[in-house]
Amino acid sequence: MKASINILFASLLLTFSCSPKNEEVQDEQVEVGPPAQALDSIVDTRKDGVRTDENDTSPTLPLPQPVLQLLSEEYPNYREPTLTKEVKQHADNHEQGPTLVRGDFNSDNNQDYALQLQQDNNMVVAAAVSDSDSSWTLHELKRDILFNERGTLKTLYYIYLVDEGTQLQSEETSGEIESPRDAVAIGIENNTTTYLYENGQFATYNVED
Repeated sequence: MKASINILFASLLLTFSCSPKNEEVQDEQVEVGPPAQALDSIVDTRKDGVRTDENDTSPTLPLPQPVLQLLSEEYPNYREPTLTKEVKQHADNHEQGPTLVRGDFNSDNNQDYALQLQQDNNMVVAAAVSDSDSSWTLHELKRDILFNERGTLKTLYYIYLVDEGTQLQSEETSGEIESPRDAVAIGIENNTTTYLYENGQFATYNVED
């Protein structure tokens, strides 16, 4: 009789341990984040598991904060311009541009920037050059009225980086030089002008064919 009671008691314990209530308790012990939060984590992370910088996407420009402040003061309510089809085609021929390029324009081993902006009805190309005291100077290189394409204002211009060592011809003297540093090219259709930083300002050159 005692053996039968022990068998019955063991059977009851086994039944209780496998009951649905015990499974529910295990589920409650697992913390699951909200679906929206989980999706955001997937979207903001590259395949290699490194979280991407949200400021590295258009139209937000990946610029240092002091440069952004200068631009806001000089060009209130600026934004990235809309490109024509032709500008997009020209941009495919260059690694940088057509609205932002990075280079060392004053040979101080620090990164400088040139960018194309829209302010009201105007297209503006400005260069932000880092100074030796860690400050920045803004130089306006080009300004023109935006093209009205069926009611939409678009830029006809594109910019790209001219590498150090490129053969240039001075627009002022027609003399030829080898660019001693990076420079900025501004193009419209098939015509381009190169802006080379010299003695605290930008001089204009043509790129030798």
